[in-house]
Amino acid sequence: MKTFRRFAWILSLSFLLISADLFGSSAFATEILLEPATIQRPVGGKARVRIYATSAVDLISMGVKLSFDPAVLQATGCSKYEAFDDGWLMDGDGNSATTNDQYKLPLVEIDNENGTVRMIGGRLIGTSTTGLSGKVLLGWIDFTAVGSGESALTVDLAKYHPNHPAKKFDNFVRLSGQVDEPENLPEVLGYIYAGSDACECDLNSDKSCNILDYQLFIQKWGSKTCHDAKTFCACDLNNDGSCNILDYQIFIQKWGSKTCHDFP
Repeated sequence: MKTFRRFAWILSLSFLLISADLFGSSAFATEILLEPATIQRPVGGKARVRIYATSAVDLISMGVKLSFDPAVLQATGCSKYEAFDDGWLMDGDGNSATTNDQYKLPLVEIDNENGTVRMIGGRLIGTSTTGLSGKVLLGWIDFTAVGSGESALTVDLAKYHPNHPAKKFDNFVRLSGQVDEPENLPEVLGYIYAGSDACECDLNSDKSCNILDYQLFIQKWGSKTCHDAKTFCACDLNNDGSCNILDYQIFIQKWGSKTCHDFP
């Protein structure tokens, strides 16, 4: 009986190891995330959306394209996260103090006529390149609402083969050379709503402006570094990089509302 139990335990362990080997890669595969995923602004309002790769493993290249409705939004600025230690910056000698050999190309491409922003980045630092893992910031886009309506934010790979549309370029690649394209692309990953009835105070998108939103609002109150690459301030409602009385005046305009925009 003990022998049978021992055999059963070994068999179960073997099955778990095989399952982990077969299915583990998909469980931890790279995906793309937008923060915040939903935003409300009046026409003329501004907002910043950050783009992340999650569950990344030793990434040394990335390439994403975000599409939006140009009748509702215009991209007024965009940047890859260009940092020496954990960003998309290539450096020939691996010395962050020298800039003559740091390469930022290709540049970010903004096409407001067709409603797309494309960013491609590589990470090659001297002879000791290290890949980026975990939740990795790819970059950010600043939007201005130019018309009323709801714009989906659709994310896709940055480049496809020009002569073979069914074939993909290798956008996301690991240090090992393995291609690790995000599993959730192409996909609608966020929405921005613009209109006179927009509730900028509905920070958690539950159709109401209440104490839950206020708790999110005050988390970074007083900050003047909201435009720092890795700092997200829900309270920076006018996208000027600070959380101050100007944002509070915006926040309280629709306080108490229970009929805010209902996102999909």
